[in-house]
Amino acid sequence: MTVALEEVFDTVQSVASEKDLYAACEYVLGLGEESTVIQAFSGLLRDCHYKAKSTRQVLFFANAGINYCLGLAATCEAEDSELARERRFSAKRMATNTASFAWPGWNAEGVTITGEQVEEGLALARYSIRQLRELDPTPEQLGFSLWFLGAQLMANEAYVQALEVFTEALGPEPDESADGAMMLRGYIGLTQILMGEKEKEEGEAGLKAAIERLRGLETEDATFYADQLVTVRGVFEK
Repeated sequence: MTVALEEVFDTVQSVASEKDLYAACEYVLGLGEESTVIQAFSGLLRDCHYKAKSTRQVLFFANAGINYCLGLAATCEAEDSELARERRFSAKRMATNTASFAWPGWNAEGVTITGEQVEEGLALARYSIRQLRELDPTPEQLGFSLWFLGAQLMANEAYVQALEVFTEALGPEPDESADGAMMLRGYIGLTQILMGEKEKEEGEAGLKAAIERLRGLETEDATFYADQLVTVRGVFEK
């Protein structure tokens, strides 16, 4: 069974307005099959961010959805370990998406993220990595999630840890022609800038080189990454 996510979002907003978020969560949990409920929670995270622009709602439904998936995984582990693994992956994806939505670095118009919510985003990013490592990830899956853990550490001013995580995400033998590697080079440089005077000169050079390389690639992703680095610096540099 598939679910009309727009209808779910509209109903959730109506129920939350008339009653509260717990009643809205009860509505989602009553939608039917497990896969339908997971799909609904996943869609709500995006819609509550992009449409409602409510970080509070995103975090509320993320916690509900993640706990739902983990509860299902624990219940079916003995009978169907592969299904349990899928449910944990669903929980991990919700955590990663929510960590993204609770990150001020996007500078998203109309979205307010409090300091406490940034801390919640970091906790979700940490869980996402821990869960992923237990699920035998591909290098690409691990690299992406590590990048976002680094981004959340940066937002929480844990610069030494952020630098370590970005370096791990880059790997020992990165493909220097790849836009993803250049993006990580940029984040390493930006982290060094934010760390202060001792590392700032090296960071400035690294960030400048990464942005120039990204713009030189002239692809949509590379251009996005270059613009993103400029935006992130404007958000976090004091």
